[in-house]
Amino acid sequence: MQPWNPSPLMRVSDRVEGFVRILAVLVLLIAVPAAAAAGTAAYSSASERIHTENATKIVVTGTIIGTPARVAAPVADRNGTVRDHFEAQVSWTHDGKSGTATVGVPHAAGAGQPAPVWLGPDGTPTTPPERSSAAAVHGIGVGVAVLLEIWCGAAAVVWCNAWALNHRRHLRLDREWRQFSHPTGQGSS
Repeated sequence: MQPWNPSPLMRVSDRVEGFVRILAVLVLLIAVPAAAAAGTAAYSSASERIHTENATKIVVTGTIIGTPARVAAPVADRNGTVRDHFEAQVSWTHDGKSGTATVGVPHAAGAGQPAPVWLGPDGTPTTPPERSSAAAVHGIGVGVAVLLEIWCGAAAVVWCNAWALNHRRHLRLDREWRQFSHPTGQGSS
């Protein structure tokens, strides 16, 4: 009730500060459905993109023609287990067209063994299909990011407002103190 307190001792700056804090709380509350809407829109967009991209990819079985080599950086597999990543030259034939490329292969694979190769609509190697759960992760990430940005912005406004009003109060108090402060023994009688 700070802004509406009828006390004559309430300074205008106290009322302004209380009003800004109330507005900040309202913004914090409104931010929740806004972040949910942004997250939902991001999820829908990512889901549609993943579905469209995955629909154009096909898998063919190729044959490893080179020795698999370990790539420097470990990679998490589909189950989240971090493993060394191996790549090898793989050849394949699809729709009468042959091709070779360096692709990821299972860690225990050897030359002459089969290996899956994902092809895009133009027949060139591409990444495996993305999981549909990636859209949910993207949507949640966007929603949380929007929420945090709004909340941090509101907190920054409240903090800056409080700092500015406190600075103004201190300047006014210093000015008033100088009016009443007299050196010892030189005051008026």
